[in-house]
Parts: sequence; structure tokens; C-alpha cells
Amino acid sequence: MLHPWVGSVQGMNKTIIGALVGASVLAGGCGAVVREAERLAVRTSPSIGTPTSASSPSASSPPGSSPAGSPGAGDLKQAAQAALGAVPGSTLVSIETEENGRLWEVQVVGKDGTEHQLDVESGKVVAGPTTEQEDADDKAKHRARVSAAKLDYAQAADKIAAAVPEGRVTELNLDTEQGKTVWEADVIGADGAKHEVAVDAATGAVTRNNAATS
Repeated sequence: MLHPWVGSVQGMNKTIIGALVGASVLAGGCGAVVREAERLAVRTSPSIGTPTSASSPSASSPPGSSPAGSPGAGDLKQAAQAALGAVPGSTLVSIETEENGRLWEVQVVGKDGTEHQLDVESGKVVAGPTTEQEDADDKAKHRARVSAAKLDYAQAADKIAAAVPEGRVTELNLDTEQGKTVWEADVIGADGAKHEVAVDAATGAVTRNNAATS
């Protein structure tokens, strides 16, 4: 519903147009009437002062999703959430980017210790889940690591990202190091250097942070 003052303005505009049209008939004939009416109709449009889609700042804004290769662990988390959603009740134990950041290879473990592999691209599962053929000992190891980890993949990724400011986490694995369950990660720094970072999965303490040597 239009505001009352808008209706008043429109009524005044119609009165002005009518007066001008009448004057135009006397002065220039029908052709002048049409041109003058068209000109005034544009100038007195109710939408005057409202930005058009072409001038709106948000008209050409891209979607809110972060681009591949952005700093931190946002891309990793997006892929992880997609994989975990495809295997309900599972726990992520490994995730690694491939194909220059376009694809993520993810391993999740079910409650019984069974490992499943998936490929994720642009936040969607594009392959899998496929079940790994493992024996009872392998499944028991998976269950033990998952049970020992007090930090999940997301919490570990945040600590690792903070350890290498402006770096991008490209790989994260739940593993055992010197008798402790740890989250190990590869991080590409802002300068392109690769860093190897480890976080104690029980305490959250960073136990290793060094530039990888080729």
C-alpha cells in the first residue's frame, strides 16, 4: 500500500501533466502532447529515488561461499561436514585436498571402527562412501584413536590455523605420535611455504610447528 503522501504527490503530478498537456495542445499540436506526456511520466514515476538493480551495490555480489584456496580451515570444514553428513554417526579421521584444492579426499570412521572414504567437491559428495576392507585389529585402532581424541577435527583445525596465521590447512589426520594421539596437519603459509603442525588431541596443545623441508 502506498503511503498517503505518495498518493498526494501523484495527484499533483497528474494535475501538472494535465495542465501542460493542455498548453501543449495549443502550442504544438498532438505530437508535442505525446512527447511532453512521456517525458513527465518518466520524471514523476513513483519509483523515483529508488536505486535500480543496475545501481544497487548488491546486484552483482557473488554468493557468500568462500572461494577455494582461502586462508584458514573454512574449505576443509565445508568438505568435512558434507562427508560426515553422508555417513551418519561417523567421526572424521583424515581429510586431504587434491587437484589444486578442487577436491577433498575424506576418511571417516563409524562407531564400530569401520573406515569409509569419500570425495567431496564444492561442499558436495561426488564419490563414495566406500567401505575399507580392514580386519578387527585395524578397526580397534580406529576406535581407540577416536576415543582418545578430546578435540574433534574442527577444534583441531582452528588451533592449527591459528598456529600459522594466514595459512591454509590442506591436510589433517588423526594419528599417534610418540605414544600420544595427535592431529597432524599440513598448512600452506601466506608465502607459499609448507608447514607441518601437530596438536595434542587430548589437550589441544601445539606440539610441533615447523616449515617442512623438501
